Amino acid sequence: FSMKNISPNPFHKSSTPNLDIETASRILEQALKSAGAEPNSIPLDELIANCLYHKRKRLFQKTVFAGVLVFLCLLALLFVLSIPASFTIQNQMAEGGFNPVYHIILDSFIPAKSVYAAIDGRPVPLYETETNVYAAEPASNGQMEVAVTLINGQSKTEYVDVTAVDRDSPVALDCCREGSFVYLYLSDGLSGIDYDSLQAVSLTGEPVTPVSVEPQSGCVTFSNLEATINVYVSDLAGNRLQLILSLTDS
Repeated sequence: FSMKNISPNPFHKSSTPNLDIETASRILEQALKSAGAEPNSIPLDELIANCLYHKRKRLFQKTVFAGVLVFLCLLALLFVLSIPASFTIQNQMAEGGFNPVYHIILDSFIPAKSVYAAIDGRPVPLYETETNVYAAEPASNGQMEVAVTLINGQSKTEYVDVTAVDRDSPVALDCCREGSFVYLYLSDGLSGIDYDSLQAVSLTGEPVTPVSVEPQSGCVTFSNLEATINVYVSDLAGNRLQLILSLTDS
């Protein structure tokens, strides 16, 4: 003999007979009687209606719960998207100092998408010193623009006046000789010259002491120079100038 594996046709719809209430009630009574249980005192149509009521009630509760959950999620998202960017700018330079370093401290717990600083359109280099703290070292004076944008799209811009940047060395305005004296004129228009740092050394390494130093005029006077000397001088910001004074100078 042969055997065939007959699988049900998934496209065939089985017909389920529908019972009317009266027939279903008789079947229920016979089932209760056969089981020795008390007869049903509640009409079957009321039982069906009550079952449908509770089913719909549970469905309604689930729908309300899902709606409330979605609403809370949207509310939380709206709250996050509305959190503004916030930061403070602190000047780390000591009072009376030069070449300031500014710390940009982010106050928002939302991560930053970008942190930008510029003076007159020229970007100021930034580096992160610690979490949510960025350092800016301006290379020139002017109004520094600081802009922070968070990942939620919120942004904030602040401005700070930078006035204490000095990265230029002193300059020698003139040098002339009158008899045995050599006059050297120095200038520094930003921080000013630190005359205590002035050093003069001969080519053999011997120190040469100036005859006089006049800070008001910027004149340094040497006398009886017998050979070429090297002169070193710094400004109050630490920028150093080195120049050579030769006996041929006039």
